[in-house]
Amino acid sequence: MSKSSAVQLPHFIGDIPDVGLEDRINDSDGLLTFACPDEEALLKAARGVGEVMIHPHGDARGVTPIRLTEGRVDVGLTTGDLLAHTDRPATKVPPRYLFLWCKQASDQGGETVLYRGRDVVRHLAEHDPAALRAVTSSQAAIFRTGTDEHVGPIIQIEDGEVVGLRLRFDHLVYFSWDVTRTMPAFQAALRSVERRFALQAGQGYLLDNRIWFHSRTAYTGDREMSRIMVA
Repeated sequence: MSKSSAVQLPHFIGDIPDVGLEDRINDSDGLLTFACPDEEALLKAARGVGEVMIHPHGDARGVTPIRLTEGRVDVGLTTGDLLAHTDRPATKVPPRYLFLWCKQASDQGGETVLYRGRDVVRHLAEHDPAALRAVTSSQAAIFRTGTDEHVGPIIQIEDGEVVGLRLRFDHLVYFSWDVTRTMPAFQAALRSVERRFALQAGQGYLLDNRIWFHSRTAYTGDREMSRIMVA
């Protein structure tokens, strides 16, 4: 890994540590980038933070490959743009932390795009308070996956702080009329605060799924990521 590529990553901590990782992510406002040699090292770090969650598309260890997968309609398993979202918004208790590690980089594109919930709120409060009221309403959206369903805000605020985010734009999501009519303003807020960076093979990021939205740009090539969700 080149030194210059690491410098471009936000909150880069070098090799991912086995201990003290949760304290470091809390100190960094919920986002770290790191270097990691393989999936086993990634799993060891994830298990040091909490319980690894099993996903239907993953393996028995809790590692899910994110790559072009024939026969799957999930946008994340294509080469297309993946819009801003959080992981497992339909579940009663979504993952607390998300680990994404680059196993193989794309030829072109495939940038990681992140959006801090607090920044989105600040932008909407200044530019479109109606949109902010819409996305923080208790009836803002319905998220449904299989037998899981959740009705609630896209951005949950308590005592002036963002304490929860839930968002997806693919199948089985329903937005309230107020969210639908103010969606252009919400999308503008996301674009205004986005943070972009490209991961090379052996690099990854860890974020707090409660306070960051994430996405990726379209790509070409055999890009493959490994994802681990932690309760």
